[in-house]
Amino acid sequence: MTSMRDRVQGVVQGRVLEKVATFEDIALFETPSLLNLVQLAEKGVERLKELAVRIGIALSGIFVFLPALALSASIAWWVPLVMFITAAPSIYVQINYNNRSWSIETSQASSVREMNLYARVLTSEDYAKELRLFGLQGLWLERWQSLFWQIFSEMQQVRRRGTWVVFAWSLLSGLGAALPYIYVVMGALRGSYTLGDLALYAGLIIQVRQSLFILIGNSADLYELALSVRPIFQLLELEPQLRLMLLSGRRTGGNVAPIGIEIDNLSFYYPGSDRLTLDNINLTIQPGEMVALVGENGAGKTTLAKLLCRLYDPNSGSIEWNGRDMRSLDLDRLRSRIAVVMQDYARFPATVRENVGFGYLSDLHDNDTIMRAISRAGIASKIESLPQGLETPLGKQLEGGVDLSGGQWQRIAIARSLMRLSHAELLVFDEPTASLDPKTEQEIYNIFRTIARGRMTVVVSHRLALAKIADRVVVMENGKLVETGTHDELMKLGDRYYSMFTRQASSYL
Repeated sequence: MTSMRDRVQGVVQGRVLEKVATFEDIALFETPSLLNLVQLAEKGVERLKELAVRIGIALSGIFVFLPALALSASIAWWVPLVMFITAAPSIYVQINYNNRSWSIETSQASSVREMNLYARVLTSEDYAKELRLFGLQGLWLERWQSLFWQIFSEMQQVRRRGTWVVFAWSLLSGLGAALPYIYVVMGALRGSYTLGDLALYAGLIIQVRQSLFILIGNSADLYELALSVRPIFQLLELEPQLRLMLLSGRRTGGNVAPIGIEIDNLSFYYPGSDRLTLDNINLTIQPGEMVALVGENGAGKTTLAKLLCRLYDPNSGSIEWNGRDMRSLDLDRLRSRIAVVMQDYARFPATVRENVGFGYLSDLHDNDTIMRAISRAGIASKIESLPQGLETPLGKQLEGGVDLSGGQWQRIAIARSLMRLSHAELLVFDEPTASLDPKTEQEIYNIFRTIARGRMTVVVSHRLALAKIADRVVVMENGKLVETGTHDELMKLGDRYYSMFTRQASSYL
């Protein structure tokens, strides 16, 4: 039974992990309602272990209850009927209670997720130093406790109300058991039953009552478990926002060799929001052209980069690659031709080889290719100094693991992107030098300029020195394109870009 229970849980958990890992867009990770669904599904997986136990108890209860119920009819034909009718409402009461409890649990999903985030702040190494240096432990602990007691008190109200209702119906079912007792005792007093009959029938009534309550209780528990595992099926049936557009009735997954990217009247808002993050964007990127997207925080630069990587589809308008709507291209083939360094790059708990080689799995064991990418990213000397070289685990959580500085991790992310360079036709760099010092930053700029030759390149940066080496600068503001041109052209224009550049340049003087 234990083996079967663990196997079922493992299979279902594997399906959930597969669904989350292979979900084609990233709305699942950036939409609160979907994050709540994932959390409820994970909780449902944990409760699957109870399912086999409850089914076993319910089956054993049926095997005991049915014979006892049939035998109780030998006392009088109405005895099983009265006991069942007076106990049956308990099923409705408990199911109603479970429905209210589940309604509260689903409404609290956001609060529970927030509480778990606070717990992570208190227990994660990422926050440990600043929590202690700024004395923030008490503040975050208080936030966690406040949410906990809020969640607990809401659920406690439901439990308290449910306890009284269940108690009231228990009295009724007790009456249903008392009537047969009274009937048997009165029969014994009249001489209709012997003392042996009295003992037999009293035991039979007790057995019927106990097995009936076991059956009712487990039926209610099974219903509660059914509610708990429902989010698992909702998650497994969830469809991504991305859709393959069919042209001429066939799947179009062919060549994506670029002759340019054209963004036409593109607008986009994040799932669950009604505010446009990108508003009527029109932009063309020519082969071999480096375009710098600049603007204040929240202007929509990173969001546009996500759409270029097809992590989302636009709500209106289109992105065409080689004259074909990006949505009509095979997603895996499309992404295999895009090399990316994201602002929130991943720090995989894996070896140096894997952290870099994940950029192109076919070359994971090609030392020359991996070291070439590492050298181009300017971190070769650091890797060579590590105790196990390419096989050194990165991250203190791993045994024998080595942690890197923020800038070194960013170079690893750049090296990972460079692994795909020979296959990439579009390069997307989102704040690629955010953690680098000015000297290293200039080195990375030169690398970008070299590797970008012959490829479409989009660079998102708030550091406008990078914009100087771009072929074209696009200024974004509140989700719109407000200026476009070369660095020199926009400086002569003397408008938004000029103000941003001179303000930033003055901080270096």
